[in-house]
Amino acid sequence: MESTQPSTAARAGRPGTCYTVEEVSKLVGMSPRNIRAHQSRKLLPSPVRRGRNCYYDETHVLRLHHIVKLQRQGFNLVSIAAFLGVGDHDDDEEALLAAAVKRTVRDQPAVFYTLNRHGMLGREPDGTVTISQPGVHRAMTELVRTGVPPTAALRCLARSLDRIAGVAEELIASSSAELIAAAEGGGPARGADARVPDQGVAGVREGVLRPTRFTEGLVEVLVSTFRSAVEDRGRDLVTELLMEDGGSEPWFEEHLVVENG
Repeated sequence: MESTQPSTAARAGRPGTCYTVEEVSKLVGMSPRNIRAHQSRKLLPSPVRRGRNCYYDETHVLRLHHIVKLQRQGFNLVSIAAFLGVGDHDDDEEALLAAAVKRTVRDQPAVFYTLNRHGMLGREPDGTVTISQPGVHRAMTELVRTGVPPTAALRCLARSLDRIAGVAEELIASSSAELIAAAEGGGPARGADARVPDQGVAGVREGVLRPTRFTEGLVEVLVSTFRSAVEDRGRDLVTELLMEDGGSEPWFEEHLVVENG
């Protein structure tokens, strides 16, 4: 394998351990153009300049690896800038939400515990706590953008997770039992206490149903159904509540659709 480390001759005249932009590009798997773009967005510190040459060090390499990791998790560059604490965020909802998460960790342990218990929080290498689900993060940012205080949005998220968790568990259990029983030819399971029958479990194991595809398919159906129900009732209900509260036209955009995922 060809080494990405610069040769001794190539290092002549360089300040300490450093790399050219082409060498950094090979190390992190990112084009020189994108590396320079991250500099212009202030996601990456400026390199050291020696005459007409610019040199990067291990700090730059680690930062770029971190950026690549966040992008693969689904975060956009605005979100990444907020997480890294860089750029101009005076009026940036991303920064407001990040600050609210930080205050929640410090001042509202009950809310923090609930969000963490439901897998909504993650910790970055530098110790910063963030919303780990990209879809939820985008939705929360959109909510803050409408004028909702970010701390209130986080409390609402925590309460909603607690309310939905029990309903989701019951719905998954009953739907699974019904579909597995149908696949086994045993007819639909009935009642709130329906459980997966023994022959159904055996059927899944023996290949009557493919466990991974069955699970993914069922989850997708339930998530899509829930989203459809919320969208169907949510817009009219929220509009009514806003009209009752303020007596004026609703202040949200008619075309706004919160992205799921």
